[in-house]
Amino acid sequence: MLNRFYTVVTKEAATGRRLLLNDTRPYFSSSTIPVMAIESKQCTTLTEKCIDLINDLGIEFVRYEFYDMNSVARSKTYPARHFQSCVKSVLPWVEDTARVFLSASLVGEGDKVTINPRNITQAQIAALEERNISLLSSFEYEFWVVERKKQNPITEGLNACSTLRLAEHQALFNSIAKNLYKAGVDIERLKTEYAPGQFEMPMKASFGIRAADDAATFRTGVKEMTKQQGFSASFMTKLFKDQEGSSGHLNHSLWSLDRQTPLHSDKSRPYGLSKIGEHWIAGLLAHAPALSLLQSPSLNCRDTFRRDTFAPSNATWGVDNRTCAVRLKKTGVHGSYIENRLGSSAGNPYISLAAMIAAGIDGIDRKLPLPEAVPFNKPSNDKANIPPGTVPLPIDVDSAVTSLRGDTVLCEAFGSDFIQTFTSIKLHEKKLLSSYCEDKNDDVYKWFKEFYFDYI
Repeated sequence: MLNRFYTVVTKEAATGRRLLLNDTRPYFSSSTIPVMAIESKQCTTLTEKCIDLINDLGIEFVRYEFYDMNSVARSKTYPARHFQSCVKSVLPWVEDTARVFLSASLVGEGDKVTINPRNITQAQIAALEERNISLLSSFEYEFWVVERKKQNPITEGLNACSTLRLAEHQALFNSIAKNLYKAGVDIERLKTEYAPGQFEMPMKASFGIRAADDAATFRTGVKEMTKQQGFSASFMTKLFKDQEGSSGHLNHSLWSLDRQTPLHSDKSRPYGLSKIGEHWIAGLLAHAPALSLLQSPSLNCRDTFRRDTFAPSNATWGVDNRTCAVRLKKTGVHGSYIENRLGSSAGNPYISLAAMIAAGIDGIDRKLPLPEAVPFNKPSNDKANIPPGTVPLPIDVDSAVTSLRGDTVLCEAFGSDFIQTFTSIKLHEKKLLSSYCEDKNDDVYKWFKEFYFDYI
């Protein structure tokens, strides 16, 4: 078994110590993003099988990459002659380049870096599996595509699911979908969304960490491939003040460890939910205010939690009700699956997945009762439909930070270093926005676009 280690210097470590990065899931990928210093140290010999595979595929470069807490892919590319890991799949949108996802550990100690989002997710998946439950999940992202120079949306008007709008750029999106599939990310469908230049490409569900890895590959791949075609893509939440935002819904279901038996459903019970399914949803709702910051992290996201949008404004659930925070979707061969609608497109997939698991586990462990559902096709933001005791979701960053810092379950799951760093970043973003508005007296959405569009 190959093992290659890399020492990395990164601001995200907080302690200032050097980090050890273990090779995890490799993929072919694209351009270099040289944002961190890496020194390699070989610990065991490279197997002949890997050498043959690299040579057979014509690999010339390898990009070592991780996803930071701000949803930014950080990496550095090396010539393949320094590559010391197995190659499993090809990302065709770049020439002769491989990628390896990294997980961080402290050098000399072997302990995983607790602030690293992927490590946190792996820990929560392990905690769920200790309860004999496997998670099947997938991310459903909406995103924006604009002309690179003029920054105009590549489609006009409000025209969801438009055949003609998609046909205008069919070659671009077909190419993205086909290349992602060759990279191991299976796109289930393509469609235009409500706002100008807004699109959706949901992914096939996977068990465990694979769902977040696929989401990270998808996000970076979409941005890279659109740039190659003369466009720019962004996963910022709201590009236009008067239009719908882009979501990052997390579809999921609970399964036995052998992945054969659905544990969230029971057709003999109300709503077709098992007791485990009820407790799980109750956990998501109990922690919804804090989840809303972890899964919709930017200042730009807060506008989506206001009334009269498709995004939720309170901690409600319902059957096939897309205005609720949690939607039970009565489809599929096993009767149903759960849609967590708290996430925006700006959310880090590892953080979103870890946060949801931690909240769901708490619901199961404490056997939280399932609140009353919002009636089918009734808006959850109408007072007449809101069950007693329902809490609103925070619409400003200060309230969201307070909710997260006060949520002992999520603070314990993520660790004090992560929570302090993450919330401090959010408050600093607010400070930057306040300074911009005071100095320039300008439209806040102009700042949103300047600050978020390129990096998210």
